[in-house]
Amino acid sequence: MSTRITVFANGKAHQVATGKTVAEMVQDLRLIPSAVLVERNGEALLRQEWGGQMVEHGDRLEFVKVVAGG
Repeated sequence: MSTRITVFANGKAHQVATGKTVAEMVQDLRLIPSAVLVERNGEALLRQEWGGQMVEHGDRLEFVKVVAGG
């Protein structure tokens, strides 16, 4: 049985299983990895870091969709 923790994604509380990575959060939220920037607790993450960053209870994640235009 997995333990659940609370993290905040764009200000909204989410209950997630322990051991979840930032990359898995992006997938769970159905975001397109190439079109999103991620900030964890005020620090921007490089895309290649997502798979190694485990979310922890109380983490504050911001997912910013990148939009091109002119």
